[in-house]
Amino acid sequence: MSQRKRIWERVPGDPQIAAELSTNCGISLGVAKALVNRGIIDEKSAGRFLAPDVADMHDPFCLPDMTAAAGRVLDAVRRGERIRIYGDYDVDGVSSVALAVSVLRAYGANVDYYIPNRLVEGYGLSIEAVQKAASDAVDVMITADCGIGAFKEAEAAHSLGVDLIITDHHEADEGVPQCVAVVNPKRHDSEYPFKELAGVGVIFKLCQALWRLAGRPDGQADPKSHLDLAALGTIADVVPLLDENRIIARAGLAMMGHSSNLGIQSLLDVAGLAGREVKAGNVGFTLGPRVNAAGRLGDPSLGARLFLTDSRQEASELAAMLDEENRKRQEIEQAILRQVWEPVSKMNTQSTRAIVLGSETWHTGVIGIVASKIAEMTFRPTVLVSFEGDVGRGSARSIPGFNLFSALTECSDLLLKYGGHAQAAGLSIRAADLEAFRERLNRIGHERLSQDDLVPRLRFDDELPEADISDSLARELAALEPHGLGNPSPVFVTRNMLVLEQRSVGADGRHLKLKLGRGDAVVGAIGFRMTRRYSEVARNSAEVDVAYSLDLNEWNGSTHVEMNLKDIRRSTVG
Repeated sequence: MSQRKRIWERVPGDPQIAAELSTNCGISLGVAKALVNRGIIDEKSAGRFLAPDVADMHDPFCLPDMTAAAGRVLDAVRRGERIRIYGDYDVDGVSSVALAVSVLRAYGANVDYYIPNRLVEGYGLSIEAVQKAASDAVDVMITADCGIGAFKEAEAAHSLGVDLIITDHHEADEGVPQCVAVVNPKRHDSEYPFKELAGVGVIFKLCQALWRLAGRPDGQADPKSHLDLAALGTIADVVPLLDENRIIARAGLAMMGHSSNLGIQSLLDVAGLAGREVKAGNVGFTLGPRVNAAGRLGDPSLGARLFLTDSRQEASELAAMLDEENRKRQEIEQAILRQVWEPVSKMNTQSTRAIVLGSETWHTGVIGIVASKIAEMTFRPTVLVSFEGDVGRGSARSIPGFNLFSALTECSDLLLKYGGHAQAAGLSIRAADLEAFRERLNRIGHERLSQDDLVPRLRFDDELPEADISDSLARELAALEPHGLGNPSPVFVTRNMLVLEQRSVGADGRHLKLKLGRGDAVVGAIGFRMTRRYSEVARNSAEVDVAYSLDLNEWNGSTHVEMNLKDIRRSTVG
């Protein structure tokens, strides 16, 4: 099995609506087309998209159980009761914990936090954690980014006298755990207007509700002071950057470069981003992996400690530790990827609809990243399981058109535990059930995925003539940032571009640098990990068709447009 060549598909937009939007909003036709392609077709929606404002966020009390949750928390603060925040170990969970603790400390609350060790305790709230809270005389326990499936744990909390408040954003079954409050926009009875908040987004809404009940105090109690943390978790969790997520991401990124949070400052330093404009891609590919590394390999509390410290020296030390953990994670990841690819490369492309593999040697904390890469390379749903004895913990990643959570639900009798989203999930399974699980997931894949579904698509917004590629267009398109799931960077296609210069760059020569064009219309292009691709499709060809997004590249005090290549083909015409 090898990586499939992508089909280029133009997004079916409406040119008349785009023209009207361009005129009514005073924006370029290129930007208007991109908006229409993202479902934004009226002037009001376009205005909110192009100028997202925190004031436009939805009422937090529209979330289910929010009145009960915020009221109980405020009572606990005023009574001096002990509050514990229980979070997940990924960036979303860690930032959720840091945000909740920061806000509650600003109220003078008696608050602490706990993040479970992925390798020892696994995902989610546990009976042991509830028992520990009770023995520590915790009065109120608030989950962050987990808990929607904690039915037995909620019963235990009630019996032990711990008031449990669940905040989560993962898919919910028909019922919810019985506790003080279950705040989740994806509850089946939820009427909240936006369902796709990250875990930290739900915590942000809880903090908003608390702030309003407390009379809107100034300072760090105002959740807007922590939008940088909220943006970090939101972007890293790959939720759609639309609606409230877009508001959080846009405002938080604007704060991040001059953040008052010492942990964020130190993280930017070790990542080489200090003094630079921070973009969504920097969070997803540079900052997020460093925070995640601690939870993947060892002590998940490092990230929370980083974001909560008041010591610049401690912040620097913790950021350096995360940087080193991330380097180790990369080494382990590459080793596992090589091991996984060996059997995957020999699989039959016709019969394999889902990849399910397990091993006792794979690191539990890293297999999710490897599963994501295998799914991308093969365009098949992928589940990797790390076994310890008879039981394994698995990470699953999917492709468009295959709802992973729904498929796992059909396999629930073979699983000890599972949870997650349509495109990413976690599970635990007995070794004896792995083969049956593989067969059933493949059967479900054959039922739900056609051959066309197994061919990756590259969707582009418009075809541009060479003369339209300009600095001004790139600047106009920047208004659509931040980009991510639900709002991808606009992709354009230009055909029959003359290759004037090409070279390999990077430590291993995997990246491709090109100069394309004719006469005065020459533009630079960068293709990350595309050197081999270029050698396959463009050898002995002077002209190429390219799919790309447009960036503004700053170098030596000057700014110029640059193509960020998504794919490249040999020209068939001209």
